[in-house]
Amino acid sequence: MRACVWVLAALCLPAAFARAEDKPNPDQLKKAYDDALVQLNNAQNTKNELAKQNENLGKQVEELKTQLAAANRQIAGLRRQVSENEEKTFYLRSYYAAWQRFLQIHPELTRRWKIFLGDDPLALPQELPLIDMGLPAAADSRAQAKSDHG
Repeated sequence: MRACVWVLAALCLPAAFARAEDKPNPDQLKKAYDDALVQLNNAQNTKNELAKQNENLGKQVEELKTQLAAANRQIAGLRRQVSENEEKTFYLRSYYAAWQRFLQIHPELTRRWKIFLGDDPLALPQELPLIDMGLPAAADSRAQAKSDHG
């Protein structure tokens, strides 16, 4: 029993001395308080800066979303145009194939067609009607063409 008392006393004495040494002095408390206030102010300033950055990034995200929506609308319009052009191309190719078949069936018409084109399937007729659009560049180019020819 005495041994237990001695062990208990040995354990309690250092704790009592430690409590006596832990008594902070008022200057240390004031310094710790001031340090805590500075850290708190720094944390608050950092929080405010991060909030401003977050707000700016939110505005940028909204702007990018708007740009993305506009780009998606443009892509949809271009896809629609491609589809329409594919339909027109198919129609023109079908029409051309039918025309070629028609010319094969009617050799006299084929001969007249070649004369019309000047024996060159890609040539345009020699006499094209000129339409005066009232544009100065067109008048200048016609005057230049006339002076070159005559």
